[in-house]
Amino acid sequence: MDYGKTLLEQIYSGGIFPAEDIVPNSPEHKAAMNELSRLREKLEAKLPERSEELLDEYDGAFEDAHRLHLRLTYAEGVRFGVRLMLEAFCEGGKLPPHRKKN
Repeated sequence: MDYGKTLLEQIYSGGIFPAEDIVPNSPEHKAAMNELSRLREKLEAKLPERSEELLDEYDGAFEDAHRLHLRLTYAEGVRFGVRLMLEAFCEGGKLPPHRKKN
């Protein structure tokens, strides 16, 4: 992150990418990932060898859907934050009239 630039400049130039900053390291996340891995191994052991490719395709499609869900959730969170700021700083949550620069 370039702290010499405004947030808008950093967003425009691609300097801010929040997904890179998210590194779950809680005990709950670690336990959930361990359980997921354990169940995946158990499922693979029960499936015929030919089915592993299908399971990999399923995982890929699930990850794509999950990324889309995260992106939409992030966007809604930003919109909520903007609405909260408007309510906090503007009377009645309404923006003042736009003034053109001279």
